[in-house]
Amino acid sequence: MSGVVPDTTGARRGTRNLVILRAGDASLHAGWIAQRDRDFDLFVSYFGKQPGMHQADADYYEHRPGPKWSCIAELLAEHPSLIDRYDAFWFPDDDLAATTDTVNRMFALFRGFSLSLAQPALTRDSYHSWPIVLEHPECVMRHVDFVEVMAPLFDRATLRACLKTFSMSRSGWGLDWIWPTMAGKGRTDSIAIIDATPVRHTRPLGGDLYRNHPELDPRQDEARLLAEFDLVKHRWSGKFRVYSVIARQPPSLGDRWRMAINRLKAAHRYKRALRKGRVTQPIAPT
Repeated sequence: MSGVVPDTTGARRGTRNLVILRAGDASLHAGWIAQRDRDFDLFVSYFGKQPGMHQADADYYEHRPGPKWSCIAELLAEHPSLIDRYDAFWFPDDDLAATTDTVNRMFALFRGFSLSLAQPALTRDSYHSWPIVLEHPECVMRHVDFVEVMAPLFDRATLRACLKTFSMSRSGWGLDWIWPTMAGKGRTDSIAIIDATPVRHTRPLGGDLYRNHPELDPRQDEARLLAEFDLVKHRWSGKFRVYSVIARQPPSLGDRWRMAINRLKAAHRYKRALRKGRVTQPIAPT
């Protein structure tokens, strides 16, 4: 492994959000950082064969071949200060299409609603395994009992609780059933799929992971973990549990009527104030 891990980048910008990306040559992260007002730092952990690939895009950078989750476990074991420096952590796959604004808002909603574990929803045209993770446009978020390994978000406490599991499955299969049992602090509203900030999964499932590591047996990884954590039964039903939703709901007809009346009254008061000289007419630009 080789890398560049500065000690002051996150503190200098003041952000408390960190994206740790396992990136191949065709990573789509350029769209995530295209705007200048991003509210997150980016750690690129490159697994390809071109020296320095993507390094110019990164606040932190390293080269580390290997599967996603065991390599992230090694990365955080070598740089534990990162967990102290940031409050929220996103571990996306590199084939997700998103804008800077989408990622900023995802972090803002995650922290604003005091979530412990979450993921952005996938757009309806995404490659996907589980229908529950597809975007529900009528919702801001859904409180669930399942977050998949494609793009999970952790708060610091949940990351510390779950970190020991990252190296338990080289393929990553099975981890998404374990994490919700370690997160949430007993609250049913602390694990969520965030529908307000959907991202698009652009490539078929598996991709580079299985091409680069044909020896992996994901089903065996999952079966072993489910048995170890006594979650075999949960595997069949957990992804269908939704505790509550935060919906995008227009105001009621009565509320809209009252607001319309109040706007008319405000316009009349403004005109009276103009006539009496209490306010001045704004000067139109030339």
